[in-house]
Amino acid sequence: MQELIQQKLSEIEKQYGVQILFASETGSRAWGFPSPDSDYDVRFIYRHTCHWYLSIDEPRDTIEYLSSDLDLVGWDIRKSLRLLRKTNAAMFERLASPILYRQQTDFRERLLALAPAYFSCRAGLHHYLSMAHNYYTACEAEDQVKLKSYFYLLRTALCSLWIVEQQGVPPLQFRELLPLVKDQRMRDKTEELLVLKAQVDESYRHPKETELELYLKGILHYCDNRANDLEKHQGETEPLNELFRKTIASTWH
Repeated sequence: MQELIQQKLSEIEKQYGVQILFASETGSRAWGFPSPDSDYDVRFIYRHTCHWYLSIDEPRDTIEYLSSDLDLVGWDIRKSLRLLRKTNAAMFERLASPILYRQQTDFRERLLALAPAYFSCRAGLHHYLSMAHNYYTACEAEDQVKLKSYFYLLRTALCSLWIVEQQGVPPLQFRELLPLVKDQRMRDKTEELLVLKAQVDESYRHPKETELELYLKGILHYCDNRANDLEKHQGETEPLNELFRKTIASTWH
């Protein structure tokens, strides 16, 4: 699969006339709880030549390639920086991914250094909490629950709790969130489900874990009550402008 990913990234560069600044894995493989048949969710940021940006119209700023278990989605650098400024969680996650497929400039390192200034705890909490509520509703309605749904609920609920209690960007790796689970029975249950998740396919449905659902519902209720305590924040635009100008003006490798 690694070879295929590299091949597709190179094909995209040639087809669209872009340079991929970096490409990383997201989703369950990056979070640390993949199933044996999990898709590869490759996300990348790319740049065009300077001339492409000197237009009164803004052309399409997204590139997608979907095929069986390979899912590649790329965002143009300008779109990416705008989204980071708005505390887009997907941007923070692809930056933090431990699985890098391609890195051709120092863009990622520069952006990593700037990123903390653009994380709004209130916006980040709204994102993860909204997702967690949606996952909870879906899980609650089922007698046999997709195991992946439980993990999506677990992760988004714990990311919400991290933001409330740590006042910062939640870690990407699921295991780094587990110390937030203070109830030992729920911690043991989560560890048990982690072992199972690595053994069963994505389609596997698990007997309902009512106690776990209620525990997570309590976390969501706690985070809901704390949401208004978090301040709104938006980082300065000019550092992102400087990075944008430097990157599109630099020589292609």
